Amino acid sequence: MDFDQMLETWRAQNTASPYDLNREALRQALQTEEARLRRTVRSRRRGLWFVWMLGTGMAVWAGFWIAITITNGWPAIYAIAAAVSLGMFALAAGASWVGRGREPKPNFANTLEDEVRRNLALVDCQLSATRRWIIPMLGTASLLVAVALFSWTLAMSQDNFDRPDSSGVGWFWYAVVLVFFAVRTSYKARDEMRKATPTLELRRRRLRELLSALDARE
Repeated sequence: MDFDQMLETWRAQNTASPYDLNREALRQALQTEEARLRRTVRSRRRGLWFVWMLGTGMAVWAGFWIAITITNGWPAIYAIAAAVSLGMFALAAGASWVGRGREPKPNFANTLEDEVRRNLALVDCQLSATRRWIIPMLGTASLLVAVALFSWTLAMSQDNFDRPDSSGVGWFWYAVVLVFFAVRTSYKARDEMRKATPTLELRRRRLRELLSALDARE
């Protein structure tokens, strides 16, 4: 019996107390669900951590490039483009950092009630992430645009006008692919969040009911 089946069995008991369930089976189901939720939360936070490191590193590089541009006396447009890139890299880093949210506080107690509380904290963490989906998406889009702009700045500021990649056509198609990728990814993420929210809210409600019933028996 998996986690959802266990909760359904408990809700179907209108007259029996939660203690009539197999407590060890319930504990195992809760532990399995906790491991799954932690993998999901950890995977998401690692992705945002990567975006934060990349955005921060690129922002530092853009800052150095501004200094190089000014020192070499290159046209101001390159310094301005690098400055805009720096700002967008910083925005990407900040958005990914905020989008990570707070990780549930560690709870090492091993009672059945504590198992429920850990699962409830992880569900709350996921629900919080679904409500803030626009923040990491904004950071990712900002990172992609900043990479395009900064790449153009690097190429053009070194007088690489004879290369095909430096032509307007190359950058136009890059922008088209960039916009398509950003829109598609944003739509997919929003759709997945929309579908996941009702399930998470239902699970949170049932966990709270189970926790209240268990506490009432103490």
